[in-house]
Amino acid sequence: MILPLYNLIKKWYNILVKIKETPSTNEWVELWQTEEEIIMNIIIFDTETISVDKPFCYNIGYIIYDTDGQQVLVERDFVVEQVWHNRPLFETAYYAHKRPLYVSSMRARQTEMDKYGFIQAQMIRDIRNYKVDGAYAFNSKFDDGVFEFNADRYGCRNALDTLPIYDIRGYAMKYLADGDYKEFCDKNADIKAADGTTKKFITDADGYKTTAESFYCFLRSDGDNNEEHTALADSLIELEILVACIERGADW
Repeated sequence: MILPLYNLIKKWYNILVKIKETPSTNEWVELWQTEEEIIMNIIIFDTETISVDKPFCYNIGYIIYDTDGQQVLVERDFVVEQVWHNRPLFETAYYAHKRPLYVSSMRARQTEMDKYGFIQAQMIRDIRNYKVDGAYAFNSKFDDGVFEFNADRYGCRNALDTLPIYDIRGYAMKYLADGDYKEFCDKNADIKAADGTTKKFITDADGYKTTAESFYCFLRSDGDNNEEHTALADSLIELEILVACIERGADW
């Protein structure tokens, strides 16, 4: 009951702030239908996999965001049970050393462990209940491929099959990668990435990196900020990048 009531109150509020005098019956209907069209919720999602070449997903995080009210409606973080309990496979993950972080998060009930198919079922319910219009991810081609690969692997539905998927990196390249961004990268050129071997903002070919972490650091004016590289935390970062692009003229 909470979600329908929230949507109803929000629609009435948005209508009331627009009217200056009592509308006729037909005008009420038109206002209601217009507001129905304006309200748009989106989902921002991220995945963590064993590696780029082995897209076995062990962590899915997502946010449902109300673009009209500019607020997060849902935050969910899942560990995929089948991969988590396959220790030989999990230990080959690029971020296998983050396992204690997930343990702490699950103990604090901030992250939930479930089978991949049940995670997809929860996403499908959230997408339906919150009337989600589109999905967003940074480097979305990779995450979309992860969803397709694992849906085939586990023989379950792909929660994103019915949604258009937009690439936040593409938005960032157009709306954030300007002279100020390059100046920020140059200023912080000597800062090392978390692996300690590569530069955080400059490529090996002396170009500018265009990662979610580099754009987020730019927006925060903080070259030392390190991405957590867990799915929900990265989704929150990607939401901030997306909103910054919208503020600079991009369309949802």
